[in-house]
Amino acid sequence: MTASLLSCVVSLGISFFITPTVIDKLGAEAQGFITMANNFVNYAAIMAMALNSMAGRFITVKIHQNDTDGANRYFNSVMYANLAIVAALLVPCSAVVFYLEKLVNISPELISDVKLLFATMFLNFMVTIIATTFSTATFAANRLDLSALRTIESQLLKAGLLVVAFALLPIRVSYIGIATLLANIYLFFTYIHYTKKLLPQIEVSKKHFRLKTVLEILSAGIWNTIMRAGQALTNQLDILITNLWVGKTESGYVGTATVIVTSVNMLYETIAAVFTPSLTISFAKDDQEELISGLKSAMKLTGFFANIPLCYILGFGLSFYYMWLPSERDIIHVYYYLTVLIMLGALVGGAISPLFNVYTIVNKLKWNSLVTLIMGLMNAGIVFLLLAVPALRPYGIYFIAGVSSVLGIIKNMTFTPMYAAHCLDLPKRTFYPTILRYLGVTALMSVVFVALGKLIPTASWGMVIVDILICGIVGTIINFLLLFDRKEKAIFMDTLKRVIRR
Repeated sequence: MTASLLSCVVSLGISFFITPTVIDKLGAEAQGFITMANNFVNYAAIMAMALNSMAGRFITVKIHQNDTDGANRYFNSVMYANLAIVAALLVPCSAVVFYLEKLVNISPELISDVKLLFATMFLNFMVTIIATTFSTATFAANRLDLSALRTIESQLLKAGLLVVAFALLPIRVSYIGIATLLANIYLFFTYIHYTKKLLPQIEVSKKHFRLKTVLEILSAGIWNTIMRAGQALTNQLDILITNLWVGKTESGYVGTATVIVTSVNMLYETIAAVFTPSLTISFAKDDQEELISGLKSAMKLTGFFANIPLCYILGFGLSFYYMWLPSERDIIHVYYYLTVLIMLGALVGGAISPLFNVYTIVNKLKWNSLVTLIMGLMNAGIVFLLLAVPALRPYGIYFIAGVSSVLGIIKNMTFTPMYAAHCLDLPKRTFYPTILRYLGVTALMSVVFVALGKLIPTASWGMVIVDILICGIVGTIINFLLLFDRKEKAIFMDTLKRVIRR
């Protein structure tokens, strides 16, 4: 978990330093295209989601059931199917890059740079797809620390390349795509190494490929594809809709506001992912008590890593944005309001995130996927209806940011915890005490941080650091005292003592 956190911090650091540089030199519009390029990659990833979202689950279960033939069959079938997916995506991805200026609004001076950004991001996606099968080695062996450490190294490589490029060359957004591609190629080679080291029983060979196995995984994972499509309609069309319906500069505002919340999302989702291998192993061993206990602890821990940074933004966001984006001071309130609207959904999602693992672990994905798709369609429909009203058009970016958050809160407070409990044959109310406890603690923390924000003047980076330290300490104390149970507190203190002794 510590290694995964460090990986997130490095990634956040890159975004933290690059975003103001891009906005200052190229404008908010250019920053919007960085987020949009990532979203386009996510659209392409929907095609591969059905296969790769379930690969780790099937391979891990077979390995821990000591079924070497089955593990080899799943591993090789997924790998060769991924190669076929990459081949199939070459033409449509190339077409998107070639006709990009006809698909979205781009200022003429940015066209070639943005096209190169999209081209390298698509290439990076293809490398990632091929590497996905090999990345299951650290998952199956429950050694995500190794994967996270190599990810840190790849992020540092990316950061080094960007520092050199931004220092010595004219500022271009395409550097981000190039650096990301090279960093992930490095990561790919480390995955191959760990597959050989951690899973010596795995043999890469065409003789293990079975079309029947691919179809089996697809039949289970197709629901993840539907769910990802719903998520794209809910969260990842915001910038594209803003670009086409409101304006290319406004799409940059939304893209910039998304950076902070996306980083926090990545933080707590990384923590949730740390628990996935152990939960999958518990399921494979039919140990439901350990599975449920692990889920509740994961919910509290992801909540811990979500509510502190998000409540900090609520209390100190305006001051932070004034320091972070000094060239945008006249419209800082726009960035702040957009960030608050976007993060409302993330606040609730902080404790909910581990429950999404349940659907994959028990291989019951259908209803969650359908509900997510319905929510996505509702989000797109409501936003378009609001934008169609001329009197509401000036507030369009706030509707685009806010509607998805409201719908996400509704889903995560009703369907998600009840269906997760249903999948485990538990009472529908099983996870609500943990969720409500987290929300109560978060509400208290929000009040405290807003009060601190009014009491502490922040006019320098030194004070920003002081604010972050104060919020980190206060938030940790509040969570420790009110969110965690006696058993979890004891584990935390024991771990802290061992770290101090080392």
